[in-house]
Amino acid sequence: MKKIKILFILILGLSVHIHAQDAINFTAVEPVEGDMSQQVANALKLKVEQILSRNGAGATSMYNAFVVEPQLNLLEEMSTEGLIRNVSLIKAELTLLAKNALDGSLYGSIVVPISGNGKGSKDETLRALIANVKATDSQYARFIRNARQKVIDHYTQNCGTIVQKAQVMINTGKCNEAIAYLGCVPETVPCYEQASEALVQAYGLAKNTECESQILMARNYLIRHKYDEALDVLTKIPQSSNCNAEARALTDSVQKYINIPPEVIEVEKEVIKEVPVEKVVEKEVIKEVPVEKIVVKEVPVAAPAASAPALNAKINISCPDLEFVLLSCTGSESQQRITITGRITNKSRDRDGGEVRIMSAIDSDGNTYSDCSSTVGYYNTKKMPYGIPLKESFYVNKVFDRLGSLVHVELRIRGCEVIIKDLPVVWK
Repeated sequence: MKKIKILFILILGLSVHIHAQDAINFTAVEPVEGDMSQQVANALKLKVEQILSRNGAGATSMYNAFVVEPQLNLLEEMSTEGLIRNVSLIKAELTLLAKNALDGSLYGSIVVPISGNGKGSKDETLRALIANVKATDSQYARFIRNARQKVIDHYTQNCGTIVQKAQVMINTGKCNEAIAYLGCVPETVPCYEQASEALVQAYGLAKNTECESQILMARNYLIRHKYDEALDVLTKIPQSSNCNAEARALTDSVQKYINIPPEVIEVEKEVIKEVPVEKVVEKEVIKEVPVEKIVVKEVPVAAPAASAPALNAKINISCPDLEFVLLSCTGSESQQRITITGRITNKSRDRDGGEVRIMSAIDSDGNTYSDCSSTVGYYNTKKMPYGIPLKESFYVNKVFDRLGSLVHVELRIRGCEVIIKDLPVVWK
């Protein structure tokens, strides 16, 4: 009975080991070395894909770090004259390298001598040579089996270092690379649970990064009045994402500009008939009215002050729950600075603060001013209680000319974009 239990444990362990090996698959890549045409490189990659598929080792996931790279080394080339076309005879070596595309770790290699002949150009002969390689050859199956075992050994011996490298990738924003790196960790290695937790973290950050990119794209379309394109991007953001609330708010803002049917007002027509009226002419009576003598005194009047140009700037706000009112825009020659003052009102009960800063400004000559600041500070946030108007000033620095206006000003308030166009400047 004890022997049967031991035999069962051995069989179970072997099956787990085989399952772990089968879970390691490879992606075929084009050769990096060698002087060959793109057509020959494509033929080599296709042949490697056939070998991997034949041995059940072809990767189907887009996140895969394990690759097999082919190399073709020509040893001898001869040409003989045929009846119609010349015949080329070629001897070469086909090398396959199993490695990690992210850190360059090599898990195995194989060198297979091949030979063949073909008619026509050298490229045609090489493609015929590659086509004759048999994907069912047992040496390729042995190569894949050994490479898989080397992968398991490598991850077992370097488990902690691999997880640390993946965490560095995540921290530096290389989430897709971290997913590929961690997704290949075999289940049998000691750090598999740690790798799985880091993998979930990488997936979440990659999803959030993609969502933020889509939000930025939609805002860009909204600023350029491409409302249909903005709505198309926003509808692709999943509701489970972290930026779903921001996406829905931006969607409401976009929908205000599209598919708005014109208002139709029905007016009843009133028909008025003309009635002839007799013309009555009254005799004009003229009465004499005593006229008082008017004495005119000259009083000095101060000259009217020069009025400042009206702030008829156009303001576009990407969020419907934010209000921005422009108060003034003044320039100071001594400080070489333009000050834009406005009043901010937060209409959202869910968000009571956020970043407040000016991104850039553009004058009528097309010059861009990126040295900008605000009273809050470049990276500071401002508390914005619901419904309370707050006064805020933004500064455009290093303005050396007396500008008449700013054609484009971009503000970032509580995650929303505020675009001001055709803003006149009053100089002190």
